[in-house]
Amino acid sequence: MKLADRMRQSIRRRSGHVVLRAELAPLGSASQVSEALKELQRDGELLRLGAGVYAKARRDESTHEVTPVADVETLGREVAHKLKARVTDSGNGTLVLDTGDRRLSRKLALGPGSVQYVNNRSRRALTESRRKPWDMAIFPTSDVGDYVRRLASFHGVRYMPTAADQWAETVTRLAGDEVRSGPVQDLLVALKRAGKLTKDDMASLLVNYLRERKQGV
Repeated sequence: MKLADRMRQSIRRRSGHVVLRAELAPLGSASQVSEALKELQRDGELLRLGAGVYAKARRDESTHEVTPVADVETLGREVAHKLKARVTDSGNGTLVLDTGDRRLSRKLALGPGSVQYVNNRSRRALTESRRKPWDMAIFPTSDVGDYVRRLASFHGVRYMPTAADQWAETVTRLAGDEVRSGPVQDLLVALKRAGKLTKDDMASLLVNYLRERKQGV
């Protein structure tokens, strides 16, 4: 029996929708496994998601397009499980895979969404770094709101209004001030409170965000 046929049988017997090359490696030599995987991709039975990561697929009889048999979110979570990573959804189409102490950065193609990796080392580096207030070049000047949302998702930070926040808002409203905070400003406050940004970091990002909004008007 050809290796591709044996591999096909092995894949069909497996539960789930994601297959790692490492799981099929014992079936043959490295070159043989590579050729068999290419054959299964040509036949529309597998779709390559990234280095060593494949999804079970099917070919549409009318359009001949090859698509995964599972949706993007299911694939993302199965990949995370197989790679022993914790997965969260940033809320903007990005799946965040937390690999803990493991350094992993393979690129995955999961439809229109994207995959972002975090690990303990990168998390510590970002938390412990303290930039100079005048060094604003390190922060983005475009898509600042998206950057702040990703940063909050990265740290698992959400804005929870405090009694002081509600009091300040009431006083501001009674004073006739129509200035209103927005979700991005709130996230910056939450990141500062959580110790993920310094006061200068928050100020720099806020300036960039407000400047970008003003230019877009």
